[in-house]
Amino acid sequence: MSKMSRGEVQDLMSKFANESPNYRQALLANPKATIERQLNTSLGNVQVKAIAETADTVYVIVPHVPASGELSDADLEKVAGGFKDIDAHCDRAGGGIGASVNTVVQINA
Repeated sequence: MSKMSRGEVQDLMSKFANESPNYRQALLANPKATIERQLNTSLGNVQVKAIAETADTVYVIVPHVPASGELSDADLEKVAGGFKDIDAHCDRAGGGIGASVNTVVQINA
């Protein structure tokens, strides 16, 4: 599964909550555990709060603004993940018993 943005997670949780009253109750009772179970991942020390909307109330989510020097979610996505290309090989000088071995590992990212 690829990484999901906060918005994509929010949309997915809203969809499930609309389709299942039991899921909606679980999300309201313990949102962090419910989301972790749903996505099969740990959210670490992040706090998760669930608020049930009503017909006469509108909620606006004001996004977090990173402090100076703190990486944004977009910046973290750019540096997170695996390798684009790994080219590893072993160059061996000489031969026979007791010969030295030079190992060269080249990582192309």
